[in-house]
Amino acid sequence: MPASKKALIIFAKVPKPGHVKTRLQPELSPDASRQIYLAFILDTLNATVSLKGVKRILGCDATRRDPFLKQLAERHDLMRMDQVGETIGARMQNAIAEAYRLGFGQAVIIGTDIPTLPMGYIQEAFKQLTKKPKGPSIVLGPSADGGYYLIGCSGSVPPIFDGIAWGTEQVLTQTLQRITECHLSASLLPFWYDVDTVQDLRFLSAHLAYLERQTGKPAAPETSRVLKTLKLDVP
Repeated sequence: MPASKKALIIFAKVPKPGHVKTRLQPELSPDASRQIYLAFILDTLNATVSLKGVKRILGCDATRRDPFLKQLAERHDLMRMDQVGETIGARMQNAIAEAYRLGFGQAVIIGTDIPTLPMGYIQEAFKQLTKKPKGPSIVLGPSADGGYYLIGCSGSVPPIFDGIAWGTEQVLTQTLQRITECHLSASLLPFWYDVDTVQDLRFLSAHLAYLERQTGKPAAPETSRVLKTLKLDVP
């Protein structure tokens, strides 16, 4: 596999009630949260299939042998890898290292809580990594909540995942500090948003309605369908 091979690693969990999108509760039931999360997964996979020259890898929380994740990977032509590590930082670091071990020269990681993310942002991430063919290269997609919705690396696994207060609004700031301390540089993509809270979900619903009015078709069809079924639309 050539060193220029590109891997898009999509972190995903098994959609079990009470185990996914728990920050949407108690406003939403565990089963409604599960339905929303499953829709996010499907919309993410259906959107990313359009990326050319990119191999998609399902980063499986729990185990890649889980029947749901195995079937999902087979249906959408995905490789699979386990998420390994106690923190999200350790899991991302290990996933990048595993992608390199598999022969990929560039690795980009996203989650499944950004169903409206423009595919052009992912394409731009790989473009930024390609600009620096020698030595470590990093690209970040900053999120409106103070974290990041995307991280991409090439060259080597950067030592930037330690000492980060994961799950807080300081994640992006602390990561940029670590990048500076390690004498590295990073390219930044445009800001976007992920969906963790009911407030985020309301914004998503309004955004989807706007995009559908603009284009005449749903931007994230599965998510739009579930939100309409659950009557969570926002005028």
